[in-house]
Amino acid sequence: MTTIFSQLNLSLAHEAMFSVADAAGVQVICREGSLWVTVDKDLRDIVLAPGESFMTPQHRRVLIFALQPSSLSLAPTPLVPSIWALGRKSRAASASLTLQPA
Repeated sequence: MTTIFSQLNLSLAHEAMFSVADAAGVQVICREGSLWVTVDKDLRDIVLAPGESFMTPQHRRVLIFALQPSSLSLAPTPLVPSIWALGRKSRAASASLTLQPA
C-alpha cells in the first residue's frame, strides 16, 4: 500500500528507528534532538542536529535512528541530480511524498 503526504512530522523515542524505502528527493529535517541518518550502500554516516537537514537524489533506502528523543519532518523536494544537501534548509516542494511501510 502506498500513502501520499505533502509533509510527514514524526517524533522518535531514544534509539527508535524509521525507514524510508525510497528516499530519492525526500528531505529529512531534524526539528529537535539528534538523528543518525544512513543510506543503503553509502559508507557515510550523517548526524543531524536541530535545524539541519539531509536529502539524497538516489533511489535507496534511508534509515533514521534517534540518538536521543527527537522530532523530525520528511518533506518532498525537487530532485537535483548528483547533489547531496547536508545541513541546509530548503523549501518543501508542492509535490507529494510517497512512503511505503518497510
